[in-house]
Amino acid sequence: MTELPVAPEGTRDAVANGPAAKPPLGLVLLCCLGAFVAFLDSTIVNVAFPNIAEDFAATDLPTLSWVLNGYNVVIAALLMPAGRAADRLGCRRAFAVGLTTFTLASAVCGIAGSAAVLIGARLVQALGAAILVPTSLALLLPMFPMARRLVAITLWSASAALAAGIGPGLGGLLAEHWSWRAVFWVNIPIGIVAVWAGRHLAEQRERGGPTPDVLGAALLGGSLGLLALGLVKAPDWDWASARTLGCLAAGAVLAVAVVARSARHPAPVVSLDLLRSRNAVGGNIGSMLFSVTFYAVILNNILFLTGHWHWSLLTAGLATTPPPLATALVARPAGRLAERFGDPLVVIAGCLIYIGGTLLLFWGGGQDPDFLTHWLPGAAVMGVGAGLVWPVLGGVALAGVEPSRLATASAANAAFRQLGAVLGTALAVSIVTSAAGDPLGGARNTWYLSIGFACAVAVLAAVTVRRVTAPKA
Repeated sequence: MTELPVAPEGTRDAVANGPAAKPPLGLVLLCCLGAFVAFLDSTIVNVAFPNIAEDFAATDLPTLSWVLNGYNVVIAALLMPAGRAADRLGCRRAFAVGLTTFTLASAVCGIAGSAAVLIGARLVQALGAAILVPTSLALLLPMFPMARRLVAITLWSASAALAAGIGPGLGGLLAEHWSWRAVFWVNIPIGIVAVWAGRHLAEQRERGGPTPDVLGAALLGGSLGLLALGLVKAPDWDWASARTLGCLAAGAVLAVAVVARSARHPAPVVSLDLLRSRNAVGGNIGSMLFSVTFYAVILNNILFLTGHWHWSLLTAGLATTPPPLATALVARPAGRLAERFGDPLVVIAGCLIYIGGTLLLFWGGGQDPDFLTHWLPGAAVMGVGAGLVWPVLGGVALAGVEPSRLATASAANAAFRQLGAVLGTALAVSIVTSAAGDPLGGARNTWYLSIGFACAVAVLAAVTVRRVTAPKA
């Protein structure tokens, strides 16, 4: 990323001549808004999914799950190439293109008359989101002095966490009182205002540089798509069938091809050099594994609350809000705890707390529907555990990265999270489909999956993560 923005002619922005001591609040909020809308649609649609499935009843659940998984696949595949392309074409210009694409695709999602149109529009919407995520951070970082770049990343990450927290409740409110289509229409006024305000951002671009690896992005998208397809269709095709094994094997082969190509391409879709240290491996791979459990549980809990406890979408959405809100509240103290006790210990403690919350949900799920006594304790404890794990793993992944590469490293960490989101959503759909007619059984199997991956993250942290001596922002 370019160290200082190149301001367009006639701009009056304070950032035009370098980072200001106090960055313009409006421009900071605008950049954070880019991350907010992109990550909002990772959770808000989950709540509306049961209503979407009801409207498109002729489409089976594994196929319809691409409304969720297609979004995550495209973002994961295009995050790094989109960021590199924006560096060359201009981040402000790319930010406007991403917002426009995201807003127009949201409008099409809202009027979709078939599952095919909805899925297609979601893929285009994800393209816009994939542009928004790295460009919003790239535009934000130069507003801050070098010593406060991690503060900027914290603000940006907090906006993404806030989006995850607001998403379930807002989605339930819109779907219950209007329609599932409203969860897409809500993006339109936000997008229009953001595009209008974006003209005040200072342009920045790299002069020259390698061309982004478009083929690598296609290979990564194909790999994730095939893996997700094999996982979600396995209950219908049979796990030992040629189609299931063929999809999984082909996805694995393409994943190897992505790694091989990334090792020699000057602008790879996955920056392997960001995985050279033990902390980078622990931070990024740990983020991916924890995303598997996090996103599997988000979808699973919505389907459980609406399918087994028969709660309305609004009630279910509000009930699934405490975990991400608790995550956002705990994120800042988690950094201080890591500074005092060490990153590995905090991650391991967070995983154990998360597992404890999962066990509480496991017990409460078999009881009579009751938010305060049978749901809230487990949900809140899971959120606290996630709040200890997420920010610390993110800080570990960025530890030791040169200031000029913080945006690239952050985009890489976000890409690893999206990889986990793809696998987690696919696994949840596969488990729920296999337990058709038994929502409680499907939910419990997904909670078992959650416990297993949380244990894997704890072990990975113990083996790979070393204490980060630099203070966290």
